[in-house]
Amino acid sequence: MRKLLIASALVLTLAFVYGCSQAAQTTTAGQDQMTQSEGGNVVSFDLTGENFKFLMDGQEAPVLKVKQGDTVKVTLTSTNGYHDWTLDEFNAQTAKVNTGQSASVEFVADKKGTFEYYCSVDSHRQKGMKGTFIVE
Repeated sequence: MRKLLIASALVLTLAFVYGCSQAAQTTTAGQDQMTQSEGGNVVSFDLTGENFKFLMDGQEAPVLKVKQGDTVKVTLTSTNGYHDWTLDEFNAQTAKVNTGQSASVEFVADKKGTFEYYCSVDSHRQKGMKGTFIVE
């Protein structure tokens, strides 16, 4: 009887730990990961850059949405060409990367609004390498 109680307690403990670890990893389409931080969530986006477009999860020029106060991490990987990711209103910019390279930038989304992100290399922005960043 005692062994049965110990085994039952162990199973319940493992189920609880597993459930808590799964709840801590909230993943939604278009967002790699959201975790709780002091001022808000940490929201990560993984984008790829190729000639004159940004892609995320197969979608071109994805709309990136966060809440005011969130810490945002954008990682850009170039799959073709020389690119960066720039968001003027938050003074956020990745390093410029060549094909096969990645760079990241982190910033706090401290003001609400709709903003344009873009690639600042040559005339990439004018050729359509841009997207929308929304802070709610």
